[in-house]
Amino acid sequence: MTNSRRFKFPKTVLFGITALYIVLMLATYFLYYKEPVIVCAQRMLLAQSVALVFQIILNYINYHSKNKIVILASLFISTMLALGALSAFFNLGLMCELYGY
Repeated sequence: MTNSRRFKFPKTVLFGITALYIVLMLATYFLYYKEPVIVCAQRMLLAQSVALVFQIILNYINYHSKNKIVILASLFISTMLALGALSAFFNLGLMCELYGY
């Protein structure tokens, strides 16, 4: 069994999370990059781009790994980061009002 066929589902999920980050960045730009919350949107885009770079590193590690625990740990870390980015996206207006940016 070759390395590319082992643990195919978690590896596919990680690439799906990468696509989710790209869609989330585009949605942040088109929905929130407006005058009342433009500063918050800029910071959110910066945080999302850092998370995307981290996600690409996790994808590389995951793709070349043969250990099940490494693959599942990278999947867990990736999922937690994506859920944090999603919750921040949906609560951006509230957070911006709350912290007064």
